[in-house]
Amino acid sequence: MIDVSRFVRLASAVAAISVAMALPASARDEVREDPAVVAERLQHMGFVEWRKIRWSHGNWKIDSAKRANGHIYDLELEGGSFDLVRLRRERG
Repeated sequence: MIDVSRFVRLASAVAAISVAMALPASARDEVREDPAVVAERLQHMGFVEWRKIRWSHGNWKIDSAKRANGHIYDLELEGGSFDLVRLRRERG
């Protein structure tokens, strides 16, 4: 049996953990930077059109999102999970 030093085993473990932690973060950044994913989520929530989608301080902000019933909202979605953070109906 090959005798592997404790240092080599520790270095291998640290490298494996670093790679495992880096992969989800890079995938999350790709999703965060893609407004098409946000548009898909908005359609799933029942919105048919919107004026503007922008990234701000860790959240997606959507201006003038319109539902099929004609009501218009400004809303904010959490960056990673796309959970609803704020929903405000516009007057009119």
